[in-house]
Amino acid sequence: MGLILKGLKWLGLGLLVLLVLGAIYQQIGAALDAKLAPPADQMVSVSGHAVHLDCVGNGRRTYVLDAGAGAGAFEWWRLQPLLAKTGRVCAFDRPGLGWSESSGGTHDAVASAHELAGLVRAAKIPVPFIYVGHSLGANIGIVYRDLYPHDVAGLVLIEPGNPKDLLEDFHGTRDEAIRQRPDCGFICYTAGAAAYLGIARLSVLIAVPGGKNLSGPALNEYRAIMARPSHVMATVSSFIDALPKTAYEDMEVRTFGDTPVIVFASSKRFNGDGFDSQADYDKWRIEQHAYLASLAAMSAHGVGPIAIPDSNHSSMVMGERQSIFLAQEILRFATRNKL
Repeated sequence: MGLILKGLKWLGLGLLVLLVLGAIYQQIGAALDAKLAPPADQMVSVSGHAVHLDCVGNGRRTYVLDAGAGAGAFEWWRLQPLLAKTGRVCAFDRPGLGWSESSGGTHDAVASAHELAGLVRAAKIPVPFIYVGHSLGANIGIVYRDLYPHDVAGLVLIEPGNPKDLLEDFHGTRDEAIRQRPDCGFICYTAGAAAYLGIARLSVLIAVPGGKNLSGPALNEYRAIMARPSHVMATVSSFIDALPKTAYEDMEVRTFGDTPVIVFASSKRFNGDGFDSQADYDKWRIEQHAYLASLAAMSAHGVGPIAIPDSNHSSMVMGERQSIFLAQEILRFATRNKL
């Protein structure tokens, strides 16, 4: 018994040392981040919290860029300057993500749409604008256009998630999903604690592939942001806890009316997608394209899905050639519809 107790004592001491070292590693990393990727200074106060907004370019046309789950303004580092040749382009970090402060609210599509509407008005972004959303940002765009139709001149949906897939791991009812409060549960707080101990920072460096399409200042910003506890918690909240609610909110949108819509899809199979066989993947792909086509059909002026050559879900907005293709197609869409 004494040997067991002694072993547990040393195990506990070892764990304590690891926790202390992790916390120190996180603090040192945060200090280095302040030099390599200083926090953004383009902040707008929205309902008492600071939101990062980055607007570049000039012209009568305005674009608002809404990134995918766990991403932020850095995701648009290639596309934003390309679109800025044809108008004003604004990218932002949703509350809690990137450099933005948490609003204390939920992270579902309706809440995110209201947050963005507040930002648009606080920053005096001209309306109507062309809403460009990628992944979860596109799912939010679907709801935003439904809630604020006069804000949106055109809708660009870059591979939004199919509500059927978003509900895959949820086993409750619609009412249970809609009533879910708060949207930061046990996993969310656990992830935040892990980030304070440097685990998120270490994961970004050795295991998370998201930065492979980034370089230079954009890569430094990505690494700094992904290690922030608030960013980790907001990501988990939006991608896990609030996702069922977002799925049902999307399904309640039935039409885009006369608002022009263009829908894009990636062309390459996802890496590590979890499908058991090629047949399973092919079946999912058919269903995914049918869903994207149904979104285009919800508009009297809908187009798509258009496959972006040689692209996966991340490179379709961050890859060099893919961003050029995407920018050209968005410009054709805007010109064709006189946006």
